[in-house]
Amino acid sequence: MAPSSRRSASKRTRAAISGAIAYATHSLVAIQEQPLMARPSSGQITESRWKDGKTVTFGARLYAYSRRHRLVFGTNNQGWNQTRAQIELEAILQQVARGTWQPPERGTSVVPGGAEEPDGHQRFDAFARKVVDAKKSHGLDQDTIADLEWRLGYLLGHFARFELIEINVAAVDAFRDDLAGRSRVIRDAAARGKPLMETVKPVSGNEYARRKRALSNTSINSILALLSQILQRAEDYRYIERNPLKVGERKERFLPAAKPARTFLEVDELLALLEGAGELDSSARRDRRVGRRASLATLALAGFRISELCDLRCADVDFARARFKLSDAKTTKGVREVEMTLWARSELVRHREQRIRDGFPMEPTDHFFGSASGSRRDPDRFRDRVLARSTALANTKRAERGLPVLPKITPHSLRRTWVMLAAQAGRDPHWISDQIGHTSAAFTLQVYQQTRHRRLADRERQAIWELMRFADEPATCPFTRQVTRATDGEFRPLNGPTASHDASKASGARPPDKASSALLQDF
Repeated sequence: MAPSSRRSASKRTRAAISGAIAYATHSLVAIQEQPLMARPSSGQITESRWKDGKTVTFGARLYAYSRRHRLVFGTNNQGWNQTRAQIELEAILQQVARGTWQPPERGTSVVPGGAEEPDGHQRFDAFARKVVDAKKSHGLDQDTIADLEWRLGYLLGHFARFELIEINVAAVDAFRDDLAGRSRVIRDAAARGKPLMETVKPVSGNEYARRKRALSNTSINSILALLSQILQRAEDYRYIERNPLKVGERKERFLPAAKPARTFLEVDELLALLEGAGELDSSARRDRRVGRRASLATLALAGFRISELCDLRCADVDFARARFKLSDAKTTKGVREVEMTLWARSELVRHREQRIRDGFPMEPTDHFFGSASGSRRDPDRFRDRVLARSTALANTKRAERGLPVLPKITPHSLRRTWVMLAAQAGRDPHWISDQIGHTSAAFTLQVYQQTRHRRLADRERQAIWELMRFADEPATCPFTRQVTRATDGEFRPLNGPTASHDASKASGARPPDKASSALLQDF
């Protein structure tokens, strides 16, 4: 080979080697620049058998925080098994994912074995918080959790710095009397025409001032009941010798609680309330037309809870099928579909059209009775600004005509009014129970016994029928007198929400159950 050819081949070889080195270097740099993915946390259950052949220690091997951990849970004599160990490992892996897990010290068990030593000197606030947090972890709904936190707030405001052993009978009685005394002062101030005010800031919306509310004896007793549960836990753990709220008879620790007056509205009173609400809507500014009449009509003619009304979204109102669809409620039975009467449907259609004309959002996810922005209305503001003001105007109108004022009513009074009207319209008690979201018809009848043994004039019965009838029912009330027993001694129930009296009479309906008979004695 000529010298020039050898030099050319040598140059090509060196160039190829340099290119390969450059490519390899570039690839290495690229690999180094890529972020390294951390090894995912993982673990598995371990079992170690003792020499006695019966005892088994359950634990786990865990990789977390870039290192291996060996965990010890406990033995089968301490209640541990494969299932419990898997649940404990899963809980630890979830904590690792959140970055909140703290590895135990070497040679110690993950779960402390044995009961804690009695310690009555620990502060009440820390112990009470642990008890309440344990209750909250048992799958309680949001309303129950909010109630627990509300009651705990009063307890921590008084006993936070107390040691458990310092809470004796005298301390409990002093706390009870202090709550009762403060409530008496609030009521006396309101009676003098100078009510005490407080500033409230709801979760959504601006803060506002309202009258300070006095605690009833029932509310004070519910606070004391939570205190009793916390101190009973302390007694069970032997932190204290006895639960001071269980010393002596119950009446010595708790306040006498009168049975609450379960008010409702007669049909003429309900119409007066709706008339007053309509006048307030007509005279209000555009941005303050909040649908007072339609919202009160819905409470009284659909039997909603106040929380269900405030949570109602536009997608939940089915005008085509004349139904409300409640997907979230206080109880499992509360998740339901509620039939819409013809009168209520016309009120809701007018409300929807008015909100659209006023430019308020009415998309499927907006609240049907929401604020000007479509957000959820605060229940407390509804009570103060819608129900209370509508009631005041209705009372003024009735006083001018020489009629008695309305009874003291709450949103739940309107829910009770719906049951009364439904019963007087001849609805089956089991249908009433399903519509209102009660778990049994017996409970419905027990709570609303005020509607029994009532005799109505034909004119009043027709007014009730116009409010409660459905689209497939006649305009005239199908029965015009009180039905007690037929000539053969059997009750003649109306067998469903839309069945006519004549149809039931012609069909020879079977004798009803006791719940049906109790309601049908009204007709």
